[in-house]
Amino acid sequence: MIVKPKLKIIVDTREKKLIEKLKDKKESIEFEVQQLDVADIIVSQNVAIERKEGFDLLSSLVDNRLFEQIYRLKEVYLKPVLIIERLNDEVFNNTGIKKSSIYGALCKISCDLGVSIIPTQNLDDTIIVIERLAYREQVKRGEALISRKAPKNMSLEERRAFIIEGLLDIGPKKAKILIEKFKTPFKVFQAIKNTSIIHTKSGKPKGIKGPLSEIPGFGWKFIAKNKELLFGKINDIYQKTLDEIGEKSR
Repeated sequence: MIVKPKLKIIVDTREKKLIEKLKDKKESIEFEVQQLDVADIIVSQNVAIERKEGFDLLSSLVDNRLFEQIYRLKEVYLKPVLIIERLNDEVFNNTGIKKSSIYGALCKISCDLGVSIIPTQNLDDTIIVIERLAYREQVKRGEALISRKAPKNMSLEERRAFIIEGLLDIGPKKAKILIEKFKTPFKVFQAIKNTSIIHTKSGKPKGIKGPLSEIPGFGWKFIAKNKELLFGKINDIYQKTLDEIGEKSR
């Protein structure tokens, strides 16, 4: 008779529904409940999970909690995972957010930030995913189960500035300036979106107009590059100029 190894996970105290469901899996999963500083579920020293139900995902996207949570998760764990539960037509049809915006945010999390995204239909399926991840880490790879904490010396404002440092052509000093001015990363992204590039009669960019024009040190190149990073394709004239700058810098 083959005895299956018992898997161990750590679950955040706020995951009430998950904790109740896990009580039925005691034979295969041993779980410990802790108030976690980062993540909702920990399966190894390298892999931790942020779990979002459909409506919670959209709510956290609107108030910018989602990206803050993902950046913290990525900062602390080598292999962060985002499980999205029940992102279905009921969710899409009862929100004012465009599907393209939702999927755009998920593309950024997956492609730009390198965080694995796993969709599930319900809580039972989520537990299957947690179990498989724990098995791969603890049995196949022999990884230890360790709860990590985010650096205590990093304030909320510093974390927000850290997110902004992920933009192009920006360092800690400029990131701090933007957070002090606009307060949250989401409002910084909005300011970039709402800042337009002024160009000459011949079509060459020469300056900017909008929220960032009030702050010294931010020019049209910063706006053009980061509009492309955050929102996709930019004007062909700006792209041509950026290409020329790239060629000269080689």
